[in-house]
Amino acid sequence: MTAGENRPLRRLAMEACARSLDFSGRSSRRELAAFFAWAIGLDLALNLLARIMLEGDAESWVRLVLDTLLFLPVFALFARRLHDLGRSGWWMLFVLVAMARTFGLKALGIAGYPNVRDAIESWTDLLNWVLVPGFLIVAVAALFMPARRSASS
Repeated sequence: MTAGENRPLRRLAMEACARSLDFSGRSSRRELAAFFAWAIGLDLALNLLARIMLEGDAESWVRLVLDTLLFLPVFALFARRLHDLGRSGWWMLFVLVAMARTFGLKALGIAGYPNVRDAIESWTDLLNWVLVPGFLIVAVAALFMPARRSASS
């Protein structure tokens, strides 16, 4: 364990948030786990608050925006974690395509275009069958695989 790894989980999660658009560098397994725990709790709390305070389309739009905003740090964090595993962060573009499809379909449904949403979903459904299992494999690997030692260490 490196000296930086004994930081509190709360601090690791906040550092991950601060670097939410930083795709360079590395992130540890501990940082990823801390951020996930924080993000899941925050997402549940904010979505519950939106459900209590809003209704109808307003609630749906707010929840979609919240989920989208919470996805951005996850995207960057996984790219940095891939760097830590000795892989290219560009692999996250596959996840971006799947998530853009999901968020776009939700937005079309909320906006009242179910026929357009269904048409797009039917011809892009294969994307989820191809990309989502791949992402899950990468996510499990990112959570459990140790960092790759660089030649200089």
